[in-house]
Amino acid sequence: MRNSSSFKRCGINYTDVTPQNTTPQPPPLAEEGELSMSFTHRISPDDLRRLDTRDMASHITRMGSHIRDAIKLMEPLSLPRRGAGERSIESIIVLGMGGSAIGGDLVRSYLFSSLKVPFAVNRSYALPSWANEGTLVIASSYSGNTEETLSAFEQATAKKLSILCITTGGTLARRAKELGLSTIAPAPGMQPRAALAYGFVPILLALEKLGLTSGEAQNLERAATLLDQLSERYGTTHLDENNPAFKLAGELLHRIPVIYASVDYETVALRWRGQIQENAKHLAFCNVVSEMNHNELEGWSHPVDLLQRCSIVLLRSSDEHPRIAKRFEAMKEVFRSRQVDVFEFHAEGETRIERLFSLIALADWTSFYMALFAGIDPTAIDAIEQFKQKLT
Repeated sequence: MRNSSSFKRCGINYTDVTPQNTTPQPPPLAEEGELSMSFTHRISPDDLRRLDTRDMASHITRMGSHIRDAIKLMEPLSLPRRGAGERSIESIIVLGMGGSAIGGDLVRSYLFSSLKVPFAVNRSYALPSWANEGTLVIASSYSGNTEETLSAFEQATAKKLSILCITTGGTLARRAKELGLSTIAPAPGMQPRAALAYGFVPILLALEKLGLTSGEAQNLERAATLLDQLSERYGTTHLDENNPAFKLAGELLHRIPVIYASVDYETVALRWRGQIQENAKHLAFCNVVSEMNHNELEGWSHPVDLLQRCSIVLLRSSDEHPRIAKRFEAMKEVFRSRQVDVFEFHAEGETRIERLFSLIALADWTSFYMALFAGIDPTAIDAIEQFKQKLT
């Protein structure tokens, strides 16, 4: 049994619940056209101070400022020099894991249709065998101690490849100094996932210095301005149902989110999944359209008792292919026929970089509020730290 009181405001159902020795149950499905939220407590300023002890909210709020700071860090940087007779840069490999890798993923998504050289993000202990003297290797490890990145980095040094490092310190910073490598030092004191701008901007501007893209400082400023605006919309001054991120967090709290995006927004779906997993400590999955139409869609039939514990998040954009748009519409019909909740969000902004970051901002804030609703610190990664101890 549980004590509860319910009320409805602005078309949203709320239930304040006090558990009494019972296993938590998922909220009932909403009626057609109606949203429902269920959480065990409201978020107050006191809750913020008690739970967000390492101030993840401020890091999310300041992503626009992070972009501007990263631009300044790149201004004096000289890329590895090419000697007379050496080949020009013909391929790019980003070495990284987790929050240190997603900046590279985002560059790849952003330049999906315009970049003229191969660009790979390598999440492996091994450097790809095709890396050669025409490859620029970008080793990205916020801590400087990511073992997979260091392993591939040493292989790149052994092959005498051109290398750019992005790190706050650790072994990578030490080795870069020993070898005289160009290095970008992001602002310290954050979890890598909160330092996304410091992973994205240096890689993007390095490509611009190589002549592989142009006009990016202006594009980045537009993205930073939009992020400032979205932080006001989604941030902690609006702890109510009029805040879209706050509202979505309540919707997803007792469900398993499954995020779908077009392939050129795949990194954004990956960011949603990772932020929900790390900030909210909450299981989430993602895939891309139209690949999932050729396999995963068939899986949305069983187990029947689990389907309604899932919620679909569709990430849409004005620049998606017309056939992708048609596929999204057909997918909504399929999921609703199976009584699975579908939430759809459209990217904002006139430029591609704005649209990418607009959806990322919603992910970051939603996952932050999910953590607070669950009564947990959004910064802590205890399970990951405990796992690392098993590897020592």
